[in-house]
Amino acid sequence: MARQTSQVPFGYEPPNGRDTDRGSLWIYDAFEDYTEQELVRVLALASERSIAKAVFYPLHEETVRRMEKRRSVAPYHRRVEALETLLAASDTKVDYVVESFEGKRKKYTPADTAFRFLEEKYAAPHFVWVTKTTAELLAGYESFETWIKKIRWFVSGEGGPVTHPRLQAYANRWDSV
Repeated sequence: MARQTSQVPFGYEPPNGRDTDRGSLWIYDAFEDYTEQELVRVLALASERSIAKAVFYPLHEETVRRMEKRRSVAPYHRRVEALETLLAASDTKVDYVVESFEGKRKKYTPADTAFRFLEEKYAAPHFVWVTKTTAELLAGYESFETWIKKIRWFVSGEGGPVTHPRLQAYANRWDSV
């Protein structure tokens, strides 16, 4: 095979693929009492980490009831409307979408199923934002170890340190924000 030579100007550097936004950040939450401050923190994280798309994944009320076993939450559509209102008022440059997968299913969706769906639909690398409570609940599931190895986690650090032994064992795979 013959070699082809090309000329480039002095000091030319080929474009770096890391300069562009890439990946997706999944915000996996019930969005029950979601405030503007929490939204600003999430969008700032997506912006500073150069994440291409922020995917807000509101949980169906059946999913929240099964995960937390005692809590009652507002209906799914009300929480989604409140989230969309907050997002519209945020005036952000981050590309975002509110995923309606659980709204279409209208029933309990295991975290494993939700993560597989998000993994197939949105570009890699994947990141997930969860609250401390949700992180500890997810750490108790069988599929936790597979997902903590595949996805970089961001745990909202309100309410003290994380106490679940599995989360402590994989402390290098998640960041407290």
